[in-house]
Amino acid sequence: MPVQDTQMNGLIQRRVVIKGLAGLWLLACGSACASPVSSPGTATSTAASATPHSSDNVVHVYRGHTDRVTSVAWSPDGNYIASGSLDKTVQIWNATTGEHSYTYRGHSAAVNAVAWSPDSSSIASGSLDQTVQVWDATTGAQSSKYGGHSGTVIALAWSPDGSRIASGSQDQTVQVWDATTGTPDFTYQGHTDIVDTVAWSPDGSRIASGSRDQTVQIWNATIGARVHIYRGHVNTVTTLAWSPDSSLIASGSLDKTVQVWKANTGSRLYTYRGYNEAGATAKPAQGVLPNFILSLAWSHYGRRIAAVTQQYCSDACGVVLFWDATTGRNVSFYTSIPVFALAWSPDDTRIVTATITNLVQILQVS
Repeated sequence: MPVQDTQMNGLIQRRVVIKGLAGLWLLACGSACASPVSSPGTATSTAASATPHSSDNVVHVYRGHTDRVTSVAWSPDGNYIASGSLDKTVQIWNATTGEHSYTYRGHSAAVNAVAWSPDSSSIASGSLDQTVQVWDATTGAQSSKYGGHSGTVIALAWSPDGSRIASGSQDQTVQVWDATTGTPDFTYQGHTDIVDTVAWSPDGSRIASGSRDQTVQIWNATIGARVHIYRGHVNTVTTLAWSPDSSLIASGSLDKTVQVWKANTGSRLYTYRGYNEAGATAKPAQGVLPNFILSLAWSHYGRRIAAVTQQYCSDACGVVLFWDATTGRNVSFYTSIPVFALAWSPDDTRIVTATITNLVQILQVS
């Protein structure tokens, strides 16, 4: 096996540990290790005029975890960050100073997902222990515990009004339930494989879920009725995000693309392929080749999309890419140690990233 493939398989296997799901590296290299698949009839973004960033853009590094960091979330009020880890904890810390505020130790296994309530008062955390726990962000007092899943909880999303939570799992379902009591509302069973990502539309009306069945499914958040199935990807859908106006979705995949499309119809606006695509003029100095998309986030004001991709490279092996959400044209990129997750600050000036080296980094976005 070529050295590059061996290195990438190592990264994917580490992601298996983080997600607590066996066999992801086999799935990834089944098709995603091949060249990106072109999509006839759809626009492809260009990579011109991108600006590289170095470690000078790191404004803070949080070092409180004792194992790899799997997930990060910025509080809606902008004051705090929550980070979940293989060390079974969720840690709350000041987004400006990095000062530790609280450590939640309610889980008996690795934490895969963390999400703040819209009012910044509570946190929901999902774990390899198959539970979602909802607790006070200041005191850690648990308000509810949801145990409806029969597999690892991988993804979480709060409803915009804070009343309900949607949780995606290895059991191939998304379950919607009352955030205060933990009472089940309904279960969405449209997927035929593990659900890796869930996002609630900002207007509260729909939920999008992405799966290893290679689809993104849009469905009614009240009754679970399916609205649309997007089939543009050719490998696992690892991450997705709604545009702030709830009209568009960006979905990232192990097929090495981010695709931006209309939520109502599935009509694709463009496919983002990062750097080194045909005709690209701006490339990172490390000679980065586009690879697996592991996490993405749409900025709160709607102008940009940021994504994390693991790369074949001679130096840094993680790249955070930023591009114009409307055109798909690159704005900038940041190279670092491997990163698995990211989140925008509410004012869109900073990004927080979760790394495999126990660290959480805050980057300044120009």
